[in-house]
Amino acid sequence: ISKTAININVITIGDSQIYADENQLFQVILNMLLNAIHASKERQTVAITINNSGNHTEISIDDEGEGIPPENLKRIFEPFYSTKIYGTGLGLSTCKRIIKSHGGRIDVESEVGKGSKFTIILPHKVLQQKAIA
Repeated sequence: ISKTAININVITIGDSQIYADENQLFQVILNMLLNAIHASKERQTVAITINNSGNHTEISIDDEGEGIPPENLKRIFEPFYSTKIYGTGLGLSTCKRIIKSHGGRIDVESEVGKGSKFTIILPHKVLQQKAIA
């Protein structure tokens, strides 16, 4: 799919460190960003917001695309479920598995005709030093 004029806004709020597998987290964010771009039409905006607060970090990817019908919304994280002609249905199920393995979760809000918002919530983890005996 060729997109020529999608606006991407990135907003960060607060500072923190997430202890996560960098490659896996990159894979999740890239997959969700591509999904948002594919759902968008020319001149629409995709917003990425990173909000570090309290004991967790929220990474939201919000699009102004077509939205997800309620009957599809409850199935989007199932392996091999896809409404795309070219999709395998593994993207979101893999994202959910990766985020869950990091102690987090993915929430989704969507309204047909108005777009979707996926929010990744990752806990801040404290690295523990091994005791020297």
